[in-house]
Amino acid sequence: MGGSRRLIVAGSADYDLHVCKEIIKMRKQSLHERKTKLAWVDVQTVLAVVRTGSLSGAARELDVEHSTVFRRIDDIEQRLGARLFDRERGSYIANGHAETIAEAGRHMEAAALEAERRVLGADTRLTGTIRLATSDLLAAYLLPSILDGFLRSHPDIEIEMAVSGANVDLHRREADLALRATLAPPESLIGRQLALIDYAVFARCDSVDPNAIPPDLQALTWVGFDDGLQHLQIAQWVRSAIPVTPRVRVDSLQAMLHAVAAGVGVAVLPRFAAAQDPRLTQISEPIDGPKMPIWLLSHPDIRGNARVRALSQHLIAHLPPAIESAQARAACSERLWCRAAFKPAKRVRQRATPAPAPGSDAPAR
Repeated sequence: MGGSRRLIVAGSADYDLHVCKEIIKMRKQSLHERKTKLAWVDVQTVLAVVRTGSLSGAARELDVEHSTVFRRIDDIEQRLGARLFDRERGSYIANGHAETIAEAGRHMEAAALEAERRVLGADTRLTGTIRLATSDLLAAYLLPSILDGFLRSHPDIEIEMAVSGANVDLHRREADLALRATLAPPESLIGRQLALIDYAVFARCDSVDPNAIPPDLQALTWVGFDDGLQHLQIAQWVRSAIPVTPRVRVDSLQAMLHAVAAGVGVAVLPRFAAAQDPRLTQISEPIDGPKMPIWLLSHPDIRGNARVRALSQHLIAHLPPAIESAQARAACSERLWCRAAFKPAKRVRQRATPAPAPGSDAPAR
């Protein structure tokens, strides 16, 4: 009987040992499965690196430290047991594995942003924050006085202005509204053309005698457009129409305006902005050349948002007369400088930009 009991005990021990091994194996597999699952933050990180091609670019997009992105990518590759990027001189080149994750991330991001826009578009409260993207000149010379009245009328609304020359992505909610000078706004956005900006030659007030006979254009010192602004139609027109070589070139219209105000030289400037600087005087009639349309743009999904709609209506009502008034103040009346013929070598035809019917929104063109 003792031998029988020993057999039973031995059998039980063998069975228990086998079961324990299987449980440990199952637990290890479960732990492995949990570790290899990609979280949304993992997908976001891979997508950001694929988009920007570098860890530093991804860090800026995600608003985290460079070292954080490095650790995340290293951890993801270790968990997946696969390399996602080829490292080449500081750049991260995505391979097929990374592109697969990034493509999934694009779909996930698009779905999340669409849901967010629809929720935002259904918000009927006149409270909260509106993010408005615009250019430096519009932000400095037009919007402050216009927005002051809006904020007084809507004390529970705050405005964030994103001032940059780069276009923002309204599909990705980088802004709620965009006020831009552009000839070709994206057709996927709802847009309204509010005004046309015209240009003239300006100089520092004390640098010219307004009653003297103006010298030839070549005799003036010019401030011109750097390569960073050559995409602007007015920059292309000046380069083709005015046969001068600028002594100074800048990549910012606001910097150009301040250079002229400091007495560096003369330049072709937007009249609505230059007319508001008391240091400047207009020394030519408005240029018979391109005029830049100002568009107010938004995403279709947020048209129902009460605060965005309120700001849109305010800008539509107040921005056109503000530009018209500023440009009227720039008139140079009977000065000999302005009466003198300003005849560029040749003109560049402007592509016609159809404007939507007054009082109605339309897809941007």
